[in-house]
Amino acid sequence: MSNRMSSFLGLALLLLFTPVALGVAFAADDDGGLRKPLDLPAGGAGSDDEEEDAPEAIRFYGSEFEGDTFVFIVPAYGFCGETDIFDMIRQEVSTTLNQLSASVDFAIVAYNSTTYIWRPDCVHASPGHKAAAQAWMGTLAPIENHCLLDAALAGLGLAQQASGAHKQVIICGAREPYCNGSGGGNYADICMESITAANFENLPVHTIYFTSSFYSGEEQFYVNLAAMNGGTFRQVDY
Repeated sequence: MSNRMSSFLGLALLLLFTPVALGVAFAADDDGGLRKPLDLPAGGAGSDDEEEDAPEAIRFYGSEFEGDTFVFIVPAYGFCGETDIFDMIRQEVSTTLNQLSASVDFAIVAYNSTTYIWRPDCVHASPGHKAAAQAWMGTLAPIENHCLLDAALAGLGLAQQASGAHKQVIICGAREPYCNGSGGGNYADICMESITAANFENLPVHTIYFTSSFYSGEEQFYVNLAAMNGGTFRQVDY
């Protein structure tokens, strides 16, 4: 009799508690279903990513350029010992670097009779990189020579190796290109043809030409170089 009683009690307990367990399971599933919509806002990050990828605007010698990578090619040039042009360029580049956010990449190449490359790649415009580039420019001694060709090809190569989608190349010049006695004419033509041929990504190449009372009328090279490479030209008096 006790065995039959035990079986009966066991069955009763099973019937009593089983609906409760099923009810908890159903409630958990239902509750989980109600919570699912709360996960949807995570998809909103796409618009923020698009904003971060947008080009950044800078001002350089009064012109505005938009991009995510900027390569500056500048003359470390001094005429008969004067340093005014390079001092002015160095200050302008320094001021422009301070406009850049850390999401932008940049590179600097300088030239006279030698090509000076700050770094072998474009780097983020972090405070440390900007300070290092500004200090590096301060170590360059301007001399009277304008060997643009190697510097322009190096700068163009840095830009084309960079991963940015909106890359800008800015070439500054104080004279029509000449190098170690090979002035104007043939050397300038070689520069024009070689730079344009090397621009296989068809990047915009902007030019800025500095003129003064000491010499003038050499701007046509920079007008043509910009026109052949989809860039803009600007003349700056100093």
